[in-house]
Amino acid sequence: MLDKKIGQKIKQIRKSWGLSQIELAEKIGISFQQIQKYEKGSTRISVVRLQQIAEALGVNISNFFEEGKRAPQVSDHALRYIPGGDPFETIQPLNKEEMTLLKLFRKTRNRKIREGIIKQLRGIIELESRR
Repeated sequence: MLDKKIGQKIKQIRKSWGLSQIELAEKIGISFQQIQKYEKGSTRISVVRLQQIAEALGVNISNFFEEGKRAPQVSDHALRYIPGGDPFETIQPLNKEEMTLLKLFRKTRNRKIREGIIKQLRGIIELESRR
């Protein structure tokens, strides 16, 4: 029963992040069929594998054992990553375009390129605000 609950929690968190089973599997180096088995509760998950899944989903491993706690939303984590951001500012849930942008940004491994993307977006916002 615990395996099934943990599997459901993995699925819930994975979907809240907009990740497919394939994307999650690639992040931790296993097959998407194995993710399916974990989510169905048909295969027991080792502690090491559960830790890998937690890290890939950006959550603490304890999230899989907590009852009644909702899956973290992107907006929950976004507050942590806004340099100088107001933690009390309300952040809207991401739409599909924003999710696509975030997924593509996360796939960009080169730090300089990531910084360049951020600078370009800031420049675009600055230009738009002048109009």
